Amino acid sequence: MRRSGGGRGARFLLAPALLLVLVYTAATAVRVYARRYYIFLPDYVRGLVRSTPDTARPTHIFFLFVDYFEPDWNVDRTRSWTDRYRDVAVRHLDSSGRPVQHTWFYPGEQAEPRILGILRDTVHDGFGEVELHYHHSYDDATTLGWGLRYAIDQFQKFGFLKTVNGETRFAFAHGNSGLDNADGEYCGVNNELEVLRSFGCFADFTFPALYHDAQPPVVNQIYAAKDDAGPKSYRTALPLADLKRGRADIAIFEGPIAIGLSWSARRLFLEVDDGNIHAAIPVTPTRIRRWVNARVHVPERPDWVFVKVFGHGVSSLEDDQEVLGPHFDAALAELEQHYNDGRPYVLHYVTAREAYNLAMAAALGATGDPEAYYDAEIPPYVSSRPRLNLRVKCGQQPRCGPE
Repeated sequence: MRRSGGGRGARFLLAPALLLVLVYTAATAVRVYARRYYIFLPDYVRGLVRSTPDTARPTHIFFLFVDYFEPDWNVDRTRSWTDRYRDVAVRHLDSSGRPVQHTWFYPGEQAEPRILGILRDTVHDGFGEVELHYHHSYDDATTLGWGLRYAIDQFQKFGFLKTVNGETRFAFAHGNSGLDNADGEYCGVNNELEVLRSFGCFADFTFPALYHDAQPPVVNQIYAAKDDAGPKSYRTALPLADLKRGRADIAIFEGPIAIGLSWSARRLFLEVDDGNIHAAIPVTPTRIRRWVNARVHVPERPDWVFVKVFGHGVSSLEDDQEVLGPHFDAALAELEQHYNDGRPYVLHYVTAREAYNLAMAAALGATGDPEAYYDAEIPPYVSSRPRLNLRVKCGQQPRCGPE
């Protein structure tokens, strides 16, 4: 009789537990569907068993900030922002003594000369580079070409998007994540990759794009994409070296997606981290570890890990504070303290162009000091020439940069 009563008690406890599991599973399924996680989850799981670094040599961490820098024509806000940014950047140096680098993906449809002039001065002083961000809707290849041609012309007046050998080259980030007409609204051009390549684009830095149909089914990778007749041509990943072979149009340079545990019941005790620097999700040491452990790399060099974070650094006072305030300042200090000891980690602050050059070098079998490949594929831009001259004058020592 006692055994029977004990069995009833166990079943009494088991039933609510099973119900709780069913409810949690259903809620997770709804979340996966509503937030479109199903687009990338299969590849994310496969990525958990991808190549790991050779522990016999240090892991090089390349940190880059892709900033969708949208000041909405506000010159004074831009000037204030860059002044504050300088104060942050000079306090944070990588393994070679180089200050933290920023890549301003400035919107081509907001080509305000006074703002571009402020960014040029900041680039001159060695704090980063400017690339092209572009919002457009319901275009075709012809109208997109008109818009790109105008934007590139305006940027090149300030030495952006033109290399020191006279070529038009640039990295790209699509407004509203609509690359290659991925959602049929924020683009309109099914052959956008081909159009971008024809204008000198070497890589797209739009992704990840959580909660959006534009999110690639490929995650935590740097790969080549070739245009096809339909939208979202970048859904198929090709080897990065195919760009050199003429078999692809542009590179797709992704930032990390990492799934980790959370104390938030609202998030079902799981967080999906996409490297977004935003006031609603402050930077923490836990997030930094997730970004590094996502191990975004080129297969040929698993010991070269790229941590690409992104944000809208000037779009609101809250974003302003998150990029220039104590949270991000502490995040950089965390990187320098825990990922810059020479072994097992070496930290490098790089721009988007330099990160692409490093990835291409890795795909082509690069060996030795990675800093030798910063300018290997795409030369520096004209806007960077003053800082290059300064480094030559100082015997190539990065510490000769801004004081």
